[in-house]
Amino acid sequence: MNRYIIFAVLMLLISCKKDDYLTDGGVSKTVTPLSNYDYLANHSYHYFDTVVLIIDHFNLKDSVNKAGTFFAFTDFSVATLMNTLQVTTLNDLYSKVTSKLVTQYLFSDAGITLDNASEAAKQYANWAGVDTALSAVKKIENTYTVYLVNSAPVYSYYTLQYVKINGVLDDSPNMPPGDVVDVSIPCQTTGIKTSNGATTLHVMANTAILNKL
Repeated sequence: MNRYIIFAVLMLLISCKKDDYLTDGGVSKTVTPLSNYDYLANHSYHYFDTVVLIIDHFNLKDSVNKAGTFFAFTDFSVATLMNTLQVTTLNDLYSKVTSKLVTQYLFSDAGITLDNASEAAKQYANWAGVDTALSAVKKIENTYTVYLVNSAPVYSYYTLQYVKINGVLDDSPNMPPGDVVDVSIPCQTTGIKTSNGATTLHVMANTAILNKL
C-alpha cells in the first residue's frame, strides 16, 4: 500500500512541476543585466556565435553596446549570406563585406519600438552612413484564431518589421516609376532593454536576408 501512496505523491509532484512550467509567465524577459554584446555572446541556444565573431572582427563591440537600437541578426542569416556569396569560411566572408554589414542595423534612436511603430513605414538613419543602406521600421497586424466548441474568435497582434529601402521608401510622394519594392523583415523578439537602460535590442527572424555591404 505504501508503494502506491509514494507513487501517487511522486506523480502529483511531477504534475505540479509541469503546471508551474506552463504557467510561469514565460521565459522571455524585457530587461537584462547584460549589454547588447554580452546578451548575444551568452545566448543559451548559441544563435549569435558567428555574429559575435563578425562584430569582433570589425571591432564593433563598443558600437553595438552604445547604439540606441540594434536589430540583431542570427547565425542562420549569416549562413544564408555565405551560401549566397558562395563562401565557406569567415575569412572569405570578411573579404566580401565591410563593417556596414553590422552598422546598417544600428541606430542612435532608442525609441524604435513596437509601441512607437506605425503601420506606415518610417525611415530612420542608421550607422552605415547616409545613402549607404536606407532603412525604415513599421509594424504589421497579424491574426490568429482560437477554436472553441461553439465559436472561433479571431484575435490580432502586431509584429515589428525592419524595412530595407530599395531606392526610395515605398509609397513616398517622390517614388519614381519602376522603383524596386522595399524588403520587410519581421522580428522574432522585440523590446529587450539591455544593461545601460538606454538601448533597445530586437532580434530579426532567422530567415532574414542580410544586405551585403
